Amino acid sequence: MPYFIDHKNKFNLEPNPGIGLRECQLGAIWALKSYKTNGTNEIASLISMPTGSGKTAIMMAACFELNLNKILIITPSKILRRQISNQFKVLEILKKTSCLEDNAPSVPVYEVTNRKSTRQEWVDILESNDVIVAHPNSISPYFEALAPIPAELIDAVFIDEAHHEPAPTWLALSKFYKNQLKVFFTATPFRRDRKRMVAKLIYHYSLSQALEKNILRPIEFRGENVGNHRHDSDESLIETAINVFREERTLNHSSSILIRTDRIESAKRLMQLYNNKGLKVDVIHSDRSPSTNERLIQLVKNRDLDGLVCVGIASEGLDIPNLKIAVLHSTPRSIPYTIQFLGRICRTPTDQEGPAKLIANTDAVRGEVRRLYKSDSSWSQLIPQIIDEQMQLARHYSSTKAKEEDFLMPELSVYFSALVYTTPDNFRLLDQISSNSDKFKIVHYEQESEDAPIVVITAYNKPIEWASREIYVEDLLDVHIIYHAHEHNLLFELTTSEKALDSFKDSLINMKLSRLTHGKLFKTLSKFSQSDYVMVGMKNSTSSGSSHPDYKTFMGSSVQASIRLSEGRVFATGHAVLRLDEDNTWGIATRKGRVWAMRRGTATEFKDWCDTLCTLINDGPMIANLPGLSFLAKSEPATSINEIPMAIIPDAIFFKAHTVTISSPNNKPIRNFTPIITPQSLEDNKRLTGVIRIDDLRLNFLFDLDNENPWTIENSEDITVFAERREDTLIEKNIEDVLNEYPPSLSLPDGSIIVGKNKVTPNTSIEKLPRYIWKKKNWAGCNIRHEAYIESPSNQLPVINHTIELLRPSLSQEDIIFLDDGAHEIADLIYFNQKKSSINFIHCKFSGSNSPGCRKSDCDELFAQAMRSIHWVSSPILLERIHQRLANAKNSRIVYGTKRGLDELYDNYRVSLWDFNIILAQPGFSISQVSDRNRSNNNIYELTIPMYERITGSNATIEIWGS
Repeated sequence: MPYFIDHKNKFNLEPNPGIGLRECQLGAIWALKSYKTNGTNEIASLISMPTGSGKTAIMMAACFELNLNKILIITPSKILRRQISNQFKVLEILKKTSCLEDNAPSVPVYEVTNRKSTRQEWVDILESNDVIVAHPNSISPYFEALAPIPAELIDAVFIDEAHHEPAPTWLALSKFYKNQLKVFFTATPFRRDRKRMVAKLIYHYSLSQALEKNILRPIEFRGENVGNHRHDSDESLIETAINVFREERTLNHSSSILIRTDRIESAKRLMQLYNNKGLKVDVIHSDRSPSTNERLIQLVKNRDLDGLVCVGIASEGLDIPNLKIAVLHSTPRSIPYTIQFLGRICRTPTDQEGPAKLIANTDAVRGEVRRLYKSDSSWSQLIPQIIDEQMQLARHYSSTKAKEEDFLMPELSVYFSALVYTTPDNFRLLDQISSNSDKFKIVHYEQESEDAPIVVITAYNKPIEWASREIYVEDLLDVHIIYHAHEHNLLFELTTSEKALDSFKDSLINMKLSRLTHGKLFKTLSKFSQSDYVMVGMKNSTSSGSSHPDYKTFMGSSVQASIRLSEGRVFATGHAVLRLDEDNTWGIATRKGRVWAMRRGTATEFKDWCDTLCTLINDGPMIANLPGLSFLAKSEPATSINEIPMAIIPDAIFFKAHTVTISSPNNKPIRNFTPIITPQSLEDNKRLTGVIRIDDLRLNFLFDLDNENPWTIENSEDITVFAERREDTLIEKNIEDVLNEYPPSLSLPDGSIIVGKNKVTPNTSIEKLPRYIWKKKNWAGCNIRHEAYIESPSNQLPVINHTIELLRPSLSQEDIIFLDDGAHEIADLIYFNQKKSSINFIHCKFSGSNSPGCRKSDCDELFAQAMRSIHWVSSPILLERIHQRLANAKNSRIVYGTKRGLDELYDNYRVSLWDFNIILAQPGFSISQVSDRNRSNNNIYELTIPMYERITGSNATIEIWGS
């Protein structure tokens, strides 16, 4: 006989006042009863309540109130499966709240621990059990090899922790039991992908209400800033966790600790580390037996263990009331998982006081939770706000039905656009294709013949961008075409989603291929004899400034006529669109080696177009620029390095990111320091070696033009670079990978620039430097052999001190001089001239001799520093970085002006209101000698020309101070 119907007389939803279920639990049950009267079983009902507010008790009470016969409960983990099975057997929660009489017998519950292969097995099980508790992998119709529980034998399905619902195993269950009562329970009424679940929200009890009613306690966050290296992060978190645990145990004797990581191997290692430090912890995870996990949980409840290390979702649903401290060695990236995890420590046991404690490394935080961990706001205020915001964003969805059996793949009509790679003679595409991502599913694959293109269709769930994230498309389809032209050693890659392509590309291509060089790329437009450009994009070949941005685009008819010839001093070709006739308009983009045509066609027509490109690319001589744009900076393959570079300047991403953190083993994280790359020797005009300095780190590098990835950094495997702008992650990679993906610029003495494996030669027409850049200064009383600033020099002034004195006569009360002499400096001195609204980056260098002269050694490092500081010209984060340097750099300070004045500059800083000037102070220069171009062996003058070009191209001026 059905248990919940037969024993309903022993159940009372609302016993005497003062005891019974919580108000929020009653509200959920009332909402469920109401929905049962006017809802439909085809649409699931959704109950949203904070973790720890008592969802299991609602399930139990609902079985009585709704007169349920056979109930299926689905849980996301084996640990939670065992826990709910045991709770339902005895209904202890209802007995403690006086909702159920103490003499009520146990419930016949069956915990599914293995798959069933026949319907009869389920008939026999349900003959003697009223509650089935299962993990989706054991019962989901998604798996063809198992027999699901027959739908007609079940009258209700409860899905716990329902934010997992987008997983295909869960979706298959929801569809299979379409006529049964379905109730979703979750703390976050939206899915990990921010969509609302395929269910009707019938009851939502907010986190704010739970905190206000003291159902949950607030969280106190203890953030560590220890970089991105795993070993250092773990060590720091363990030390903090042990200190916090000992503090808590003196105040709350029952306090226990929960430690989260992402892999079983990591969990075992952390357990050993914690135990070695004096804490007694063990590990729970899905590979351990349910009885072992259950025993360990009980040991924590009884205080025989100090805590547990858990892996991923093993922490979801854990019912251990005395958990008070959580440590995140691996931080959940989504809001739903974060809320679920925090719920483990937010309960309010009667024998504990004070907030729960959360410990994490804020440097390791990624994804949408970054705002939470890096906010100054109280988590008790911020988490409810974030949940409410995400509920506002979650709306409705539609589907292409691409995964359905009867879906008919449409005929291809792709826009012709391809990245072009060169391939070695022995290259062949692999013949086994597979996806390495759960996000992207391959739904179609075809190749008509060995010489035909491979066509792959992938499906992905994503928001419609123009709909403000309110409408979501399931099974959004992307097309990918890979065509290898064997005879020409070229590979063409067309894709509508690079992320989707990356999910399976490695299974087709097992080596890194070189992108087409600029010279060969330009040849694809060489057939256009009439230079009718309708669009020209120009990329800055020096660096950016307010009048010379990173990129300029001209649009119209024959736009090349409107581009000034002087643009060639600064800009090279970025992209171009050229019209030949009514039916032929082609374009190229140099950044990735892309070619496109203003037409659509089938995969076969795309192949024919690629074959045409092969002929254009391989026939005829190499060209250095596009037809009609020869006045722009020339771009060609870098085949040699004729001289050691004057300077090697890191990519602008190091200067434009708001935060750059470089982490290495056993070292403190290095923040907002731009690598100093110093060349030392050149071999065979192709192999350049030198040193990269990042604070105290010294890394040997090799730049080799013959290597596929030219940058090789010695012992760089564990050195990671993490850069972010506001909440966006820009870089999170090994430093060697960063330098190959975002290559530094090698600034050569002849004025050319090598970036990656391309050489850019600006169109420099200057022959003579203007006289006004050379400034004679009085260096009497200066020790020109000593550079570094001294607080109170007793005798002759060092160069930096004397430079300040040279500025002093022109200073006003509002002016600021900031000393930044030290590792990763912006400049030795930064002088804010308020009257002229100018910012002066001043680089000082000591002389190699007691007498001024014309020595090249006096300019090498000085000119390199000048070119590195170009990136700070017109930088919107300049004042932000100065504030960081003032707080953290040992030698950085204000030497003229006040902190209050600097703060006012910071608050009111607008790039467009300031002019920029770079001053090079070298008393070892004899101005009459170094400014004389006709003087024999005047290397300084010749080296000043490319430096002058780069600085003026960045919209700054330059002055050279000498004797």
